[in-house]
Amino acid sequence: MRKLIAVLVSVLFFFGMPPVSHSQGHVKVTAFSSVSQVPPGSSFRIALKVEVQPGFHINSNEPLDEIYIPTEVTFDPVEGVSFGRVYYPEGEVKSFAFSETPLSIYEGEVTIFADVELSDQLQPGLLELTGKLHYQACNDQNCFLPADAPFSVQVKVVPAGSPRIEANEAIFSGFQPYEASPGKGMPSGEQVRFTRDERRAKEIIERGFIYALAAFFVFGLALNLTPCVYPVIPITVSYFGSREGESRATAFVNALFYVLGIAIVFSLLGLISGLAGRQWGFLFQNPWFVIGITVIILAMAASMFGAFEITVPSWIMNRFGTAREGTVGAFIMGLTVGVVIAPCAAGIIIGLVGLVAKLGIVVKGTILFFIMGLGLGLPYLILATFSSLLSKLPQSGMWMVWVKKFFGLLLVGVAIYFFLPQASHIHDQLGFYMGTLAIFGGLLLGFLDHAPGYTPAFKRFRAVFGILIILIGVFLANRAIHSRPSAIDWKHYAGESIQQLTAEGKPVFFDFYADWCAPCKEMDATTFRDEYVVELSRRFTMVKVDCTSPDEVTRRFMEKFQVTGMPTLIFLRPDGSEIQELREVGYVGPADFARMMEKALEEAKAK
Repeated sequence: MRKLIAVLVSVLFFFGMPPVSHSQGHVKVTAFSSVSQVPPGSSFRIALKVEVQPGFHINSNEPLDEIYIPTEVTFDPVEGVSFGRVYYPEGEVKSFAFSETPLSIYEGEVTIFADVELSDQLQPGLLELTGKLHYQACNDQNCFLPADAPFSVQVKVVPAGSPRIEANEAIFSGFQPYEASPGKGMPSGEQVRFTRDERRAKEIIERGFIYALAAFFVFGLALNLTPCVYPVIPITVSYFGSREGESRATAFVNALFYVLGIAIVFSLLGLISGLAGRQWGFLFQNPWFVIGITVIILAMAASMFGAFEITVPSWIMNRFGTAREGTVGAFIMGLTVGVVIAPCAAGIIIGLVGLVAKLGIVVKGTILFFIMGLGLGLPYLILATFSSLLSKLPQSGMWMVWVKKFFGLLLVGVAIYFFLPQASHIHDQLGFYMGTLAIFGGLLLGFLDHAPGYTPAFKRFRAVFGILIILIGVFLANRAIHSRPSAIDWKHYAGESIQQLTAEGKPVFFDFYADWCAPCKEMDATTFRDEYVVELSRRFTMVKVDCTSPDEVTRRFMEKFQVTGMPTLIFLRPDGSEIQELREVGYVGPADFARMMEKALEEAKAK
């Protein structure tokens, strides 16, 4: 699959640099230059025409699922040459049989552009630029191994002062691939690629700044509908409800500082997230991140049930002085609450950060961040201002306690909301549950419980006890995360010979799989958990071959069996010969796979 077929076309300088094409079975790449000759110190563009074989597609540069390999262009370094922005077309969103969710793909013919800049010290002569297109091809049933398609294009560098000769004007003359238009905050002459969400936000901004302010304020309000923002409601009521004796005006001023803290953290965390390039949505696919979020939410739920009170840290209040406790305390509490809220809103923030960077509207973008944060904080301004009225209602104290416990119950539900999707992908779910519970329990029993009456010695004991419980939880969760299904006794290929694998006299089954392979995951979840398949597997030597990032030994093994797609399912007789008619590439359901196993057993008896 990785053997590349390169077809070089002769160079005709006067008529412009012709294309150089490369084919990798499913993909053909043809490179074009926007110039045929150019003096040093100039810039030009390269276009890569990517033709995908009918019946196949490749993932776009921004797949909708991180398990799929994005299409990427890389250039081989050349002294005196700088490669700039690469402009990928937007992918087409389609559904396929092997994936439960739609995918962003390229099919047919697409063109990718790239900027090139030459040093003014570059010597005249023939300049060859080379690189590769990294892609993953799929059909409607399964995906194949990632592959590289090389390309090359030649440009004549002429002495300084010589004329520049344009080439392939039909390709480059209409270069406006991503709704970019110079003069709207972007550096002159640059074209910028926008994602779908960024284009929506860009359209709003370009209708007028006042309109954008109003729209982003509404966006902030809408963020209150996200599940993990709910915990802020009881925190706000509890914090301001405890401030008895404050006038309405004082409560309103304190509430303004509270919301200001939320808005500032909201903006800062959004900028940090965007600059770091972190997509919070992807973080939720990390089990340890989910465990951390779950533990935090459960801790807040425990506070709602009275395990501890959420207050401004005493060392901070002591530093600022009790005389300034009102506004300073509210502001610091707002900062704290902002940290709780920000991860829920980071997905929208990151899209806006990317847009601001590409449009160059730093000041306007910062204001938009802040206004969105104010929109997010408006309900808390109202709650904080009028929370004192709640304490004056008949039997308001017990009612507030009941409300806190009600929200505590909701918080447990929110924790489950975040936890279960990740837990469903863990084989040892019980260990995952118990590990998370132990981490939360150690944190609560060892550090968060501040009830009066504990002696200093017991406080030290509970801290040590809490640390031990947390370590046990980390051990259980880590073991669960790395656990493998035990229903089938899989051997994981580690360079064994066929003779070693057939030593027990059983037929051998190979499952060539990869982490990015959706049909592989589907077979693990369905076919290989079927009771009858598990029963039949005991009569085989079942071998999994990990082809995600194969080492040299695994690569040779794949070449031996001519494996090009995932999953590839291969049966061997006890003598080591392959049962060719049973080879399959792609998903096979439990019933069909069981029939294949039965035929393999019959073949083994016949031999």
